[in-house]
Amino acid sequence: MNNQEQKFSDEFINAFVDDQLTPEEKAQVYARLAGDEMLSRQICELRKTRDLVQLAYKQPPLPARGMATLSAGRKVGLCLAAGLMLLIGGVGGWFLHQPPGQAIAVAQKTPADDTPAKVLFHVSDGRADRLKNALDDVEELLKHYRRSNQTARVEVVANGEGLGLLLAGISPYAERVQQMQRDYHSLTFVACQNTIERYQQELGFTVKLLPGVVTIDSGVAQIMRRQHQGWAYIQG
Repeated sequence: MNNQEQKFSDEFINAFVDDQLTPEEKAQVYARLAGDEMLSRQICELRKTRDLVQLAYKQPPLPARGMATLSAGRKVGLCLAAGLMLLIGGVGGWFLHQPPGQAIAVAQKTPADDTPAKVLFHVSDGRADRLKNALDDVEELLKHYRRSNQTARVEVVANGEGLGLLLAGISPYAERVQQMQRDYHSLTFVACQNTIERYQQELGFTVKLLPGVVTIDSGVAQIMRRQHQGWAYIQG
């Protein structure tokens, strides 16, 4: 049974959402996302649920006796958390209810299709292990397309803490990013200007990007633009 006919088990899909698969196994899922709308929706729902649960546990419930003396600062924090949960739900719903072909774009074209596959990876987590996993996923997908003799454009958009991946003198994977740029001419690394400005204002240093990195106005806006242009969206 080939990858196009194979039906992934619930355990396999949950392992994909929890980032517990090997790069080769994840590449199989990425290659199937665009051609299987039900799979795309299932993964979006699982990710949305996981993110909401993780966010909820960052603010554990207080004992009843402590509620009366809750400080103003803590109240603000709880309100912000609640607002963020609504935002995640809203954004997740936006991704989920895009018309077919826009919410999840084609990640693997058929041999008869001359249109390149277009995939956007979103990197917003600055932890070194997550950055490494994201690069592993990107490279495995590019290798998959190369082995299949398929044309693909892949864009890695970094914002928030994920910008650290693309900062000269700071990125733990600077050499690997530059090597990937040399190996795959269809790969583009993109930095969010809004995040750059926030780093400069809050941390007080001049941001210097790795050579070849492209800057765009907003990472979120770029994701929305690319989805409307038919790009597949993958949270790295």
